Amino acid sequence: MIGESAAPLTHKGAPDQVERWLTLLEHAAPALDHAALARVVGAMPSGQALCDLAEALGDLGRGVRRRAAVRVRAGDEAFEVGLERSGNLTLASVYGSGANVTLHRFEAPVDAAGLSRALAAELERRSGLAPAREVDRLAAAGRALGAARFDDEASPLLESVVIEPSDELPFAFGAELALRAHPQTTSNGGGVLRTEVLPLLFKGRLRVVASDHTRDLADVHVFLLAEKLVDLALEALDASARLRPLWRKVEAGGVLAGVRLVGGRGRGTRDVMAFSLAPVRRSGPRIEGWTFPSLELGSFAGAVADFGRSLARTLLRWDRTQTHNLRIVELKSRLREISEMCREMDHDDTLVNTSPESYRAYATANQAPQPPRADLSAARLRFAPKWTAAVPAIDLRSIFLCGDAFVVGSSREVSCIHRSQGTIAWTRPAARGVSVMTPSGLARIDESGTLSVIDVASGELRSTLRLEPRVGGPITGAVISAPGLPRMLVVSEGRRRLCGVDLEAGEIVWRLATRRGGTFRFKRAGRLVVVSAGEQGLFAVDVVTGEVVWRFRARLRFSATPSICDDSLFAIAGDAALSGGGSTRLFHLDPWSGTLRWSVDLPGHARPVGAPHVGRRTVLVVTMGARGSQLVAFDRATGELLYAREACRGGAAALLVDDLAILNSELGELSAFGANDGELRYRHVFSEPLEGDRPRRLEPVLRSGALFVPQSQVHVVRPADGRVVGVIDTDLVADLLRVDERCDVYVAEESGHVAAFSAVARLSVVK
Repeated sequence: MIGESAAPLTHKGAPDQVERWLTLLEHAAPALDHAALARVVGAMPSGQALCDLAEALGDLGRGVRRRAAVRVRAGDEAFEVGLERSGNLTLASVYGSGANVTLHRFEAPVDAAGLSRALAAELERRSGLAPAREVDRLAAAGRALGAARFDDEASPLLESVVIEPSDELPFAFGAELALRAHPQTTSNGGGVLRTEVLPLLFKGRLRVVASDHTRDLADVHVFLLAEKLVDLALEALDASARLRPLWRKVEAGGVLAGVRLVGGRGRGTRDVMAFSLAPVRRSGPRIEGWTFPSLELGSFAGAVADFGRSLARTLLRWDRTQTHNLRIVELKSRLREISEMCREMDHDDTLVNTSPESYRAYATANQAPQPPRADLSAARLRFAPKWTAAVPAIDLRSIFLCGDAFVVGSSREVSCIHRSQGTIAWTRPAARGVSVMTPSGLARIDESGTLSVIDVASGELRSTLRLEPRVGGPITGAVISAPGLPRMLVVSEGRRRLCGVDLEAGEIVWRLATRRGGTFRFKRAGRLVVVSAGEQGLFAVDVVTGEVVWRFRARLRFSATPSICDDSLFAIAGDAALSGGGSTRLFHLDPWSGTLRWSVDLPGHARPVGAPHVGRRTVLVVTMGARGSQLVAFDRATGELLYAREACRGGAAALLVDDLAILNSELGELSAFGANDGELRYRHVFSEPLEGDRPRRLEPVLRSGALFVPQSQVHVVRPADGRVVGVIDTDLVADLLRVDERCDVYVAEESGHVAAFSAVARLSVVK
């Protein structure tokens, strides 16, 4: 297994600082000479840390607190010195704070009275040598020690608290905890959450029950181990959802725990994993642990979630002050995530639309005829500058061409420029947000959730609507505009909801809750909107009613935009990475009923880029591998793999034109391949751009039969044979490219500059 243990402090100054504090605690032990203790205190370099320690001891001696921690910085690392009253003793612990808690000393008894006297003398000595700005702090710390008394019994000794393993689970955890009782008072933190490690460093006995077998581990820091078990469960569930193998070993609380998960078996099967536990021994003979070799992943995750919840409830009942402990709050949040992932793994809510004909007929009736394409067989295009504009803090996602209006959005305002004359038609202030062009005007959703619809012709505000602010992902949506349908906007709202907004009425007509709060991706299909939301499935929503018409479930998560062509829907699920195995599949569904026609694994472990590209006979998927972009083609009817070939260096954006797959690379290459056979038709190598001269968006634009290719310059190419028919000479990098119906070109650069170019004389050979 791959080791991932809690590492000690690594900064070169950190071990020395820890050793100093350990030496201080050793000399503060009740049996040692107080004169030696005073010398050790005087050698401590940090006056600030000594003041913090004096204030903590003062609070313990006056009964203000039962435990206190002093945080000490050591270079880039941090550790804490924790003090706690137990009977007539004061116990000290030294531990590294952070995600991985490293224990250097646990509950060492110290002579608190002797340590207080030594600290008071040292603070008095330093106050005579310190600058004036530090004298008051040293004096206040000394006064706090003067009122401390450590001769009374402060709190009871350890008590045993038992967490029984669940009888309803085939695999379960239990524990016997050694806790100290504290007064049952509510936290006085005023609602502030703070990270406190010291109250969670208790020891106990861990019990593991598997069927009729029981295993016990003594002297375990139970809470620290529970945190790592939660991490292992989350990693295993995520690996299962991605069909990846997992080997992980962690060390926490004196225990070495490991999991081994070998990929997924496919839909309908349960992942089997191996779980191992062993005590950690720094010295002495090695003690063998136990391995549970055939454990269902769901059983392990359920056992971790049940044990974590029981542990959190027990700690909060025992000590109400831990209600505002951030580590417990974070543990409960991750336990909820485990429960949600388990439900998603086991839940099958597949829904098939048994009446798809109405939706299929609606989509067929609303298909617009394709306009005839211009013949550029012998054309040459020339471009002349038309106008330029400077837009500070430009938002490239908020640039639209709408009739004669060129709408440009920024973080502070929205402007409309007349596309022919370059004059500003109107400008209105706007908060930072997302813009989308709709048939009713420009819809803008700001960070507070306010949806505003702006009339493009006049810039006047047509309507406003209050939505719940979007958290956990970007705001995405789909515009609905077709004969027989209301003008609507389907948009993500809040964390896990979709809502349908009637743009004409200015009201929300439906809301739909989803299970996960991922990024929503939409694809229109007539009256349906197909949604992928990072869940293990796709679903289609009726845009008028908001009802889920069909839902398809799979083991892998759908997080990319699907593609719809005619009566076919193609979607990619999974997220294979260059460094991690995993699995990625291409699914072919009926867009109207949600039934599966075929599915196939993508070869290798490359990462898909964008949505599938659908041709007449083939389905193309562009992937990103270690050597650049690859092109993978499948038979549209059967899903048979036709070819998989390297396409170009670096990342690329693809476009399918007349059974030609055209890829525009970030390294200055334009390549065209036959969609059916994968043969190279032509390749252009433009001047390789510098790092800062690469366009942010590489998608070519097809307009009037010509292909406009953004590179360091904008090249106009005839897609059939790759002939270059024009070049737009501009100093701007085409981070965003827009082309209108007259082949006028608009180039926007992320620096905040926009330039417009008009197509002038078209020369052709006259026979």
